[in-house]
Amino acid sequence: MSVPSPVIIWCDGSFENDNSYQSMKDEFNETTTGTPTQDPDAMDVSILNDEMREFHSNNVPLVVVRTIDDAKKKINEHINDKVFIICSGTMGRALVPIIAENYPTVQDIYIYAHDLALHADWAMKYVQMIKMFDFHTSLLIRLTRDISKWYIEQGKLYSQLDDPISALKYFQQAHKLEIEANRRGETEWNLPGTTTRLRPTAFLTRLKHLEGEHGLIAQAENAIRAGGLPVQNS
Repeated sequence: MSVPSPVIIWCDGSFENDNSYQSMKDEFNETTTGTPTQDPDAMDVSILNDEMREFHSNNVPLVVVRTIDDAKKKINEHINDKVFIICSGTMGRALVPIIAENYPTVQDIYIYAHDLALHADWAMKYVQMIKMFDFHTSLLIRLTRDISKWYIEQGKLYSQLDDPISALKYFQQAHKLEIEANRRGETEWNLPGTTTRLRPTAFLTRLKHLEGEHGLIAQAENAIRAGGLPVQNS
C-alpha cells in the first residue's frame, strides 16, 4: 500500500517569468527528494510549460499555480486531502482572505516575501493560519517538518486502528523528512558571521520519538511481527 500524501499548492504569479525563484525551486526539489536537481532547467520546464502539471517528489504531490482562480480550483480538487499552501506575499494578500472565508480546513499557509513588513497590514488578521518567511531555506525546513508531523499523526491513528503496516509506512516517511530537514538545517544555518538566524536545536525530539528500541517505528514493526507478517523496509 502506498501512503496517502498531503498536497502542496504553490501559488506565485512570478512563475510566468523564466528562471523565477529557480534556486528556490531547485532547493525545494532537493529537500523533498534528497537528491540534487540533475538538469537545472528540468524543474523550470515542468512548471512553466503547464501550470496545471503536477510533479511528485518524496511521495508529496506539488502543484504550481499562477493565479487566484487556479489556486481556488486546485484547493477544490483536493478538498478531501491535507493541503499545504505556499504563496508569495502579493498573492497571499488576495488569496488568504478567500481561504479563510471558504476553506476552513486549510490551516497551513506559508508566505514567502522579501520584505515581510510590506505585508504586516493584512497578515496580522490571519496570524493563526499563516507562517511568514523572508528566507526560503527556513520555509523549506518548516514545511518539511510540518509534513513530517502530519505523517506521524496519521501513523498514530493507524496504530490505534490496529493497522501497524499502514502506521509503519507513515512513520518511515516522517523519518525520511526529519532527517532531510536536519540535514538542510545543518548545512544552511549558522553560517560564519550569521547572527540573526540561529539553527534550531530542539527538532531532534521527533527523531528520538521515531527511532530506537521503543520508538514509533519499532513499535509498528513489533506489532506487524506479532501478527505473523514480515516487516517491509522503507
